[in-house]
Amino acid sequence: MQSNLNRITIKKELVFSALPYLAFFAGSFIYFGFFVDYILFYQEKSTLFITSSEFLIENLHQPGGLLVYLGKFLSTFFYYPLVGAVIVSTILTLIVLVVSKIIGSVAGNRVPIVPFIIGILLFYLQADYRFMLFNNLGVLLQLSLFYLSIRFMKSWRGWIPVLFTPVLYFVSGSFALLFCLLLTFYLVFENEKKGWVKVIAMWALVLITIYISKEFLFFQTEETLLKFPFSDLNTGEQQLLFLSVVGILSILPLIARIKFSMPGKFRISVLAKGLVTSLVLVMAITLVGFQRFDIKLKQYFHVEKLFYQNKFEAVIAYNIANPSSNSLTIFLNNIALCETNQLNDLLFHFRQSPDGNTLFLKWEMVGEVLKRGGYFYYTIGMVNEAHRWAFENMVMKGHSPEGLKMLIRTELINGNYKMASKYIALLKSTFFYSTEAKAFEKLLFNDKAIEADKELGEKRHDRIESDFFAITDDANVNIERILAKDSLNKKAFEYKMAFLLLKKDYQHITDFLPQFERLGFTKIPVHIGEAAIAFATLNSKPLPASGRLSIDPQTDPRWTQFLQTFQANGNNLKTAEPALRKDFRNTYWYYSFYM
Repeated sequence: MQSNLNRITIKKELVFSALPYLAFFAGSFIYFGFFVDYILFYQEKSTLFITSSEFLIENLHQPGGLLVYLGKFLSTFFYYPLVGAVIVSTILTLIVLVVSKIIGSVAGNRVPIVPFIIGILLFYLQADYRFMLFNNLGVLLQLSLFYLSIRFMKSWRGWIPVLFTPVLYFVSGSFALLFCLLLTFYLVFENEKKGWVKVIAMWALVLITIYISKEFLFFQTEETLLKFPFSDLNTGEQQLLFLSVVGILSILPLIARIKFSMPGKFRISVLAKGLVTSLVLVMAITLVGFQRFDIKLKQYFHVEKLFYQNKFEAVIAYNIANPSSNSLTIFLNNIALCETNQLNDLLFHFRQSPDGNTLFLKWEMVGEVLKRGGYFYYTIGMVNEAHRWAFENMVMKGHSPEGLKMLIRTELINGNYKMASKYIALLKSTFFYSTEAKAFEKLLFNDKAIEADKELGEKRHDRIESDFFAITDDANVNIERILAKDSLNKKAFEYKMAFLLLKKDYQHITDFLPQFERLGFTKIPVHIGEAAIAFATLNSKPLPASGRLSIDPQTDPRWTQFLQTFQANGNNLKTAEPALRKDFRNTYWYYSFYM
């Protein structure tokens, strides 16, 4: 009877002891799965796992490549946010659990506060969308192998972990140094027989491995061999904090020896301890989560997701409902406006940059611009330039789903079917994009099928036949060159007019009124009409003939109302601003006066 009661008590204690870990996992899962799923979206779109032996071999070209390969494999499942949340939360929780096990093995008792502090710090780091999964994966690998080493040190006769370090370095690169530091501190302070000999042998092996890697195997610099795959870019520019956390982890054998004793009167039951720890963890995750949550990023990546799906009307509707000052958001929105023939009707419903940075992006090799800037050129028919942006991004950062799809589209449009088939084969060798790859495959060597395709057919029809070297620092120059060679390029013309609007060039906007009918417009765009009416009134000049097209009849009375509101406020720009913003904030007139 007593033994049964003891077993029941032990089981209850195990359950109550597990409560904090379950709470930590649940809090992390809810946060990543439902609040910051944009982090998972970004990371899934930034890398592409290809199920081929060639792709595996590519990732074996330097120490640490296998860790990155495994990170890409797990990140590909971020395609489904809830699955991604499970993966991220599992890795974080396992780190907490292994740290607890290490402390228990070294000190003979577990101190839950240290493992969960580590867990919260790594949760904080992972809550940055640029902090790649392989970082925490690398930490988990080192901690797990260290725990196994000290747990089975005697049965392994002590030397196996030391001799294993070259293999670990090849698999995880610079992250293997964490394992080496952990084992060093353990061997030195454990006073194990021949501990110093093992430490010296281990570090000698590491240095020899790096030397051989540099001179005979990988031909990388010492700096690369010591750092890769760790980088400031892949840690979300949180290098110092991440290194600090790794530094704390490296001295776990010392931390474990610190005695934490609670006075008897403050000791609580296992149940109470589990509940209190769980509550504190939930509060900590909530506070950190609120601090790290970025509504602007969430909105931007939602727009990007809709954009990649070609849901241009949904992009526009979302941005109207959720106004943004993010230049990349507005850049994608302007492309959506152009693709739906609304660029000069709704341009000033969104916050524009007078220098044109929301219309075009300047070439940039570092950062996020290179991944997105080519879509502007794709829209206006500069297919080769769109291909160049996508190709350079692939060279700089490797394959990504949308980048590979852009390469396929541009090769199909240009009729380069052999190269398109190679890219399609890569896309087919993925978990979640093979269906799209098969759809592209049906278009290979079939001009009629491409011309019948709603998107690719239009792009082939509108592409620039005579290529020229693009000026990436001033995209407006490219537009002028396009129109000089193809005066009927409607989308390029729309961008030209949008740029003139941003530059407040009333004269040229008005002069171009006769061009709209020739280009196939069915009406004069709203903002063009606003600019023309204002120019004619302020300069007492008649508008040039625009053929069968006319300016919206509501434009003239609205302009009169705008002027009356301005005059009613003493012709004072500052005084009139609130009233004009209320009724005319989406007009070209308000932009012209106040931007």
